[in-house]
Amino acid sequence: MSSHPGSTVTLISAERLVDGTGREPVERGAVAVQGDRIVAVGERTELAARFPGATRADYPGATIIPGMVDSHVHITFSASAVPFEDIQNDGDVAVGLRGAINARDALLAGVTVLRDLGGRQRTTLELRNAINAGAIPGPRLLVCGRPVTIPNGHCHFLGGVAKGVPEVTRLTGELVEQGADVIKVMATGGNMTVTSDPLKAQFNLEEMRAIVGVARSANLRVTAHARGVEGIRVAAEADAHGIEHCRMEVGMGEWQFDHELARMLADKGIFAAPTLAASYRAFQRQAAGGKVGIRAGAIPFATRQKNASMLREAGIRVVVGTDAGASLCRFDEAVHVEMEALVGAGWTPVEAIHAGTLGSATAVGVEKTLGSLEAGKLADVVVVRGNPARSISDVRQVEAVYLNGRRVASRGHATLDERPTPWPESAIATRTEYRSTDVGPRLPKA
Repeated sequence: MSSHPGSTVTLISAERLVDGTGREPVERGAVAVQGDRIVAVGERTELAARFPGATRADYPGATIIPGMVDSHVHITFSASAVPFEDIQNDGDVAVGLRGAINARDALLAGVTVLRDLGGRQRTTLELRNAINAGAIPGPRLLVCGRPVTIPNGHCHFLGGVAKGVPEVTRLTGELVEQGADVIKVMATGGNMTVTSDPLKAQFNLEEMRAIVGVARSANLRVTAHARGVEGIRVAAEADAHGIEHCRMEVGMGEWQFDHELARMLADKGIFAAPTLAASYRAFQRQAAGGKVGIRAGAIPFATRQKNASMLREAGIRVVVGTDAGASLCRFDEAVHVEMEALVGAGWTPVEAIHAGTLGSATAVGVEKTLGSLEAGKLADVVVVRGNPARSISDVRQVEAVYLNGRRVASRGHATLDERPTPWPESAIATRTEYRSTDVGPRLPKA
């Protein structure tokens, strides 16, 4: 995709602009968009003089930020109290419809890139293709298809079961052939599968290296679900690109930060997504006595925040990945909750915005074209009311969403499927008048 030199420039301006790079906000900022690309970013008076004939889209009192990037979701999961039951019991139609609804909710929340890290069989691949074809609205979607796990391992019910080097090599190659954008491996057990151990490594180093090797040969990244230290170490030694959760758990309900392991992650440039939003609402429901998909011995939320802070202090690139679709982790707020939780863990609001835009875009491999407001990049632009550089919760107040330079949402309503008013002449049938001869085929006489 590229900009269209002959097309009109649109100047999107607001009270301030946060470009996603980590730099401080630009007061009275603006983005000049031509076709699907950003052609300039800067102070609005300067850009207005540079593009005198530009169409204006002004948002007084608002802030412009890049389209947000969520590096870890499960788009076909229900985000109910017990989503792992739903994904096993619901039919394919229900699963597909739920994915379409979740995609729309994420887009309305200002998320323009999602990376799905585990769906049942081919459902997420087909959903991605439907979004790409324009059949349903949604953010750009990268998918792993089935996550690689062991028999009766974490999320085995999604269909990606293998054990031993030959089997994991075959399965990874099959996922590549099916069109996966990333390979997800369950390096440890997890919360959603009672037959798995969240603290124990599910694959040995030889198996993990085989998975990473097949993926690398296809220019795909590997990210690993890993909660226990043992599994994190295996994934890191095999040169996985990312660690999901990365909680440094050493016993049931026991957390102990491993500084040596953290240095290895930092030295290798491995990303970490702490997925704080995954448990925030669930812990609230649990505290109120409700049923949720949290197993006994879960690490407390405050400890998870401390772990995330220490990962960053160790030099690890910590990014926004929410695990949206997990228990009560809804697509209409998950990325906002994650940023709020990072600020609660010590990030500044501008740093949290960076983690949820260019940081996450870098983790999923799209940083050259997305994740920040810079000339030459695709025009994924979000406008929020208020000042999220001062109060991060203002990222919730989504005023408008632009995808590829086209406004697709406004104040919580999708605009990409609105009927044009008035209808353009090119869309009107040549003959619109009713005539008495227009009676259709005649029936033969009896």
